[in-house]
Amino acid sequence: MKTAIISDLHLGVTSGGDVLRDPEIRAVLLEELRGAERLVLLGDIVELRERPVGAALEHALPFFTELGAAVGDIEIILTPGNHDARFAEPLLDRLSLEGAPLPLDATEGPTPGPTAAIAAALSPARLRIAYPGVWLRDDVYATHGHYMDLHLRLPRAECVILAGVSRISGPLLPDRAIPADYERIVRPLYGLAFGAAQGRARRLKAELGPSEAAWELIAADRPDRSRTRRLKARAARAAFPLAVSAVNRLFRADFESEISGEMIFRTGVEGAAELARRLGVDGGHVITGHTHRGGPREDEASWPLPGGGQLHNTGNWVFSTPLHNPGRPPNSYWPGTVTWLEDSGPPHQVELLRDREHHDMVELAARARGLDVMPT
Repeated sequence: MKTAIISDLHLGVTSGGDVLRDPEIRAVLLEELRGAERLVLLGDIVELRERPVGAALEHALPFFTELGAAVGDIEIILTPGNHDARFAEPLLDRLSLEGAPLPLDATEGPTPGPTAAIAAALSPARLRIAYPGVWLRDDVYATHGHYMDLHLRLPRAECVILAGVSRISGPLLPDRAIPADYERIVRPLYGLAFGAAQGRARRLKAELGPSEAAWELIAADRPDRSRTRRLKARAARAAFPLAVSAVNRLFRADFESEISGEMIFRTGVEGAAELARRLGVDGGHVITGHTHRGGPREDEASWPLPGGGQLHNTGNWVFSTPLHNPGRPPNSYWPGTVTWLEDSGPPHQVELLRDREHHDMVELAARARGLDVMPT
């Protein structure tokens, strides 16, 4: 079976960086997917942390309609991530009512509410929800990868909060864990983030997310930034190690105080590998999203897992201005990656937007910020 996997679309993000709002980019992706016999939407597909769920779906449903028409009568598996964790709640509630444990690959059909609306838009394709992941072959496990935040040494706001929650939520995460061990720590935060978004205005001021805003400040000594912005960046970098040290003491954590592209990449691979090891899925291929860093790319070595398997990441479909410098070639966080999986052999990736120029993507995001819904 020829399976296509995409993740981190973040449809409806207020920064305007969800590039699939653009009709031409949607057409590029949909043409690539026409040959798929199965499609996996591997988490953070709809941005449910920045808008009420109705407004978020208003942005996303036109894409789902076009997607269903393009791929036809195939199965589409939606595996929620941390930004659309709400889609997994009916499944988790059912298991709780049944007194059943959460396996690695629990499944559920669409239920009344958001997933039913998505399923209707995707018709004639058939929607299935899988959480926290799905076995695509006996040797291939796919999950969004948000559980890895408990292992990341990158001091992102969400990772720091989860480190604090893990200190007060009961027993520490065991060395050999099950999904319920992770859910005990992450689910309260995801519920809070979703609940906070429900009280926001339907039309929001365009803004960067917390992680993007922090990176934009720290990276502000780039030549294309003002002198005042560069001075603020230097001050922030000088204070950053002290802040990280204080967090580490408070939560008995080991966050890194270095901020660089190499550190972000390294901790992401290490965190995903540790997640795979603790869940016991590290003997084969493990496919994640979440970090937005697609790979391994053709010019990179493989990403080995402790159990002898290989790690793969599906990249993203979001253009985040702070992460991309002008010039070519685009860096490893450039949007537009599709991961393909056949009946045998390792997953392989196609980068559909490598020919796009930086200034074109900046203009695309700027235009999108002025739109309420996805253009057609």
